[in-house]
Formats: sequence, C-alpha cells, structure tokens
Amino acid sequence: MTADTGYRYILATGDEGEHRLELVHSVHGPDTEKLLERAGIRPGLRAADIGSGIGVVSCWMARNVAPGGEVVGVDISEEQVRVAARRAAQMKIDNVTFVTATSDATGLERASFDLVYARFLLMHLPNPEATLNEMAALLRPGGTLVVEDGDFEGPYCSPRSSAYERCFELYRAGVRLSGADPLIGLRLTNMVLNAGFSRCDVSIAQPVLREGEAKRLPEWTLVEARDKLIEAGLTTDEEITAIAVQLRRLAADTTTRFGMAVMTQVRAVKAA
Repeated sequence: MTADTGYRYILATGDEGEHRLELVHSVHGPDTEKLLERAGIRPGLRAADIGSGIGVVSCWMARNVAPGGEVVGVDISEEQVRVAARRAAQMKIDNVTFVTATSDATGLERASFDLVYARFLLMHLPNPEATLNEMAALLRPGGTLVVEDGDFEGPYCSPRSSAYERCFELYRAGVRLSGADPLIGLRLTNMVLNAGFSRCDVSIAQPVLREGEAKRLPEWTLVEARDKLIEAGLTTDEEITAIAVQLRRLAADTTTRFGMAVMTQVRAVKAA
C-alpha cells in the first residue's frame, strides 16, 4: 500500500503481512478481476497499480496485458516492493516492475498509461485527492482510471456479535489516527468526478464469508494493529485478546456469516 509522506499505516507490511494480504485478495480478488475485465484490461496495455503492496493484483494484471503489455506497481514500502518483486520472479512474470514511491508523487511518466488502478489505498491517506490527481495525470487521453475502496461501517456479523462490531469500531478509529477515512467508499464517486473526469461507472461489492481461513481476517487484522491501537489509547491488550478469542470462535462456526468491507468500484475514462 502506498501512502502520502508522513503516513502511519497501522498494519504489518512485507513478509509479516504477506499471508494476510494474500487472504484479502482471496476475498476481494474475484470482484477486482471482474472490475478490471469490465474496464477493458487486455494484451498490449501499459498499466500502473498504485499502492501495489505485495503485488498480487499487479501480477494478475501483468498476465492479462501479455503479450506486449507491461505493469508498473508502486508502493511506499521498500519491504512491500521487495516481497512483490520476489513473488513475480517466483511466478516467472517478467512484464511487471515495482518501484518505491509515494502515491501522490510516483515519479512515473505523465500521460503514459492506458489503465491506472488502486484498491484499499485512498482510505489510508490523509490527502487522497492528491493521489487521485496523480493517477489522472499518469493516464493517456482515453485511458481508464479504476479505483475501488472500502466502507468499513458496512462489515457485519450474522447473527450479530458485539465482538465483531467492536473489532471494526477499533479498526475505523485506527485508520482515523492519521486523518484518513475508513468510510471513503461512500464519497469515492464524487472524488473521481472532482479529479477531472466527466462521468464514471459505479458498482458495489460486498463479499460474505461462511467458512474458510479468510474468515479469520478480522481477528488477524485486529491483532496486527494491536500495538498502535494500544499506544493511541484506544483499547487495552486485555480487550484485544478477549475480542480475538471471540472472533476465532465465530470464524470456526459455519452457521455464522461475516459480511466484509463494502467496496465501491469506480471506472472512469480520461477525456481524449
């Protein structure tokens, strides 16, 4: 994930966060791939993945723009870039490169990309508008902006669980520590329009989990953020431990459903 200068990310990165990010993609990846297919990803395109993390989406995009196309992944974390490059090499994907840069000043050539993409990025940035402006500047005339981001008021547990609700209450508070917006999906459409696009197509996706390892994502996310949440005075070690125990029990119960983040998905074409 790429961030503005001074950003304080509350979750683990690099090797430590790799498995969690793989699970995040197992949950949201099918909707992401459908979105990119609707956006017209195809062989020969030059694409950028801003906030590329460990490169899961970047590598999928690279396979889909081959032959003849290329992908550049951008992330502020040198750890993430290192992990992404290793993963691409292991998969023998040679048309993707990763660079370390901030999302609002990527250093990439202006007006040189056919498609520019970001997921779960803007909700972590104090100034997401600057990143959207950067993404727009990277696009060629007629190029496509593809952005999806979350509304973390939307996750739910059925039957209802106070532990699940408290987990996401703490997560939202943690994201807000740096002035970022965990509900940014609600205003994403207007943000894209304000970035200079005359119209956009919008869809909503919310994965629902009944079983599987990914159902433990809320628990593991909370535990990863433990130290920063405690340091900020938002909770205690005892509370996080108690919530984690309850979330683990709920994850193992196949009669319990977890509604994950509500994702707003936006596609827009830059004026020719």
